[in-house]
Amino acid sequence: MIKIPDRFLGFSFSVGDILIELNKEFRIVNADGAISEIGLETSTVKSTLFPDLLEAAERKTFKQISSLIKGSNRIGPVNFFVGKNDSFRKKYSIFFGMLPDDEKRIFLVLMSAYRLGHNSDTSSERTDIKEEKDIFLKKVENILSDNNNQDAHLNITLLETESNQKIEGERIAQLGSLLNKYSTGGQSAGQLSDNRFAVIHTKEPDGPETGALIRELTKSTGIRLKSTTIDTEQDMLSEEDGVRALLFSLQQFADGADGFDIESLAQGYKDIVEDTASKVQNLRTILANGDFSLLYQPIVSLKNRTLHHSEALIRFNDVKLRNLQFETICFAEKVGMIQEFDRAIFNLVVKKINQIKTHETPPKIAVNLSGRSLSNKAFLEELKIRLRKNINISKFISLEITESAEITNLKQLSEVINDIREMGFRVYLDDFGAGAAGFRYLRELVVDGVKIDGDYIRDAIKDDKTRAFLRSIVTLCNDLNINTIAEWVETEEQAEFLKKLGVTYGQGYLFGRPNTGIKLYTS
Repeated sequence: MIKIPDRFLGFSFSVGDILIELNKEFRIVNADGAISEIGLETSTVKSTLFPDLLEAAERKTFKQISSLIKGSNRIGPVNFFVGKNDSFRKKYSIFFGMLPDDEKRIFLVLMSAYRLGHNSDTSSERTDIKEEKDIFLKKVENILSDNNNQDAHLNITLLETESNQKIEGERIAQLGSLLNKYSTGGQSAGQLSDNRFAVIHTKEPDGPETGALIRELTKSTGIRLKSTTIDTEQDMLSEEDGVRALLFSLQQFADGADGFDIESLAQGYKDIVEDTASKVQNLRTILANGDFSLLYQPIVSLKNRTLHHSEALIRFNDVKLRNLQFETICFAEKVGMIQEFDRAIFNLVVKKINQIKTHETPPKIAVNLSGRSLSNKAFLEELKIRLRKNINISKFISLEITESAEITNLKQLSEVINDIREMGFRVYLDDFGAGAAGFRYLRELVVDGVKIDGDYIRDAIKDDKTRAFLRSIVTLCNDLNINTIAEWVETEEQAEFLKKLGVTYGQGYLFGRPNTGIKLYTS
């Protein structure tokens, strides 16, 4: 055996359990460390082909990854089951490396997979695409938000099947497995849509060459892919707004938005990110300067037309943005700034109620809170603190949960809602019926009311199918003692129909448009 300096062994074993040197034929040249754990002996180790220690199904993948090692680049950790036979075989996370002046040798550092924790297991059951996309975007955010982290030299490669080919079954599982094996940490790849993927990997020359990676993926899976690579070391991504701009671009790519396909991103990614970052900065300026006000739209009892409460709605002072209210709030959602708007609007409503309370009975006001905000633990804790400080006005404030599709932890949200309701604040679900998960929310969450999606209200009178769905929603809510609010009520015919159906409250132009004034509590 060749004597290896103690400092190099010490460096290797501070990371792994076994250090192995291979030649280009993948035969073991040297091995140090706990080789007996995988069934090897010092006297016979040199006669062993390393792929023979792997499960048959993994040998091809091992060779494919090894072929991507060039110069001084590194890949890993990648999970394999390693052992002379089944009695010795267990999971190891393997780091691949090569010396820059010697491409005839490959060095492997094997670490017991348990040392990386459960997240190192990339063979676990696949999540649905939306969850996988959200996990990937959160991973990107975590990596880029830490300017001093050790993974600074990273690229993000976006991939799309040619001709928008949708892939399923074994091929999608195979592609996902290969992408994860090539990714940083062996768990930094994700499927973003039916035909779009992304992988975080070490920047060349320390990581696999992108071209070689794509060729290997196509060769292994038969799937023809096109790609573009984003350099996370660009100056614009070192600041918070740049990170938000990148995440927005990735989200748009995942959603198949116009101008965010592979070709567009490859040709104009820098311009796209700079434009997005500029819009983010504009939102920051609006928040910092308070360049917005609140409008209030009445919500009335359908039985007697008395005011029950009003919904607070944001209005931007910039005339140009007033025509883009919905689009601007959607943009704030997508770039992760909706929490800041939710916080600002809530604070304004609290201030207004406290001002009115000094000389007369305040009105009841509903404040919108995004599901994205309510999925953030820090925001939730801050919200509960603010509510406790204002528990004396709890009967005048209700919280309306919007964008419920963004809710990622129903158990956590359920506990928070229970705490909020115990303080005396009412909680409503917005746009009920718009998504497939609505009935699940009613089963898991205890709320005071739901606002039925306006599409049902608009179409119920003329469409039998819509009317049947609406009737089932109202019946279920009444059985559960949950109040219902119908939005988009514009005609007397609609109002009378909804009252007969058993809907509790109505909101729409029939009862009043959003306005700067606010009626006082009357019911």
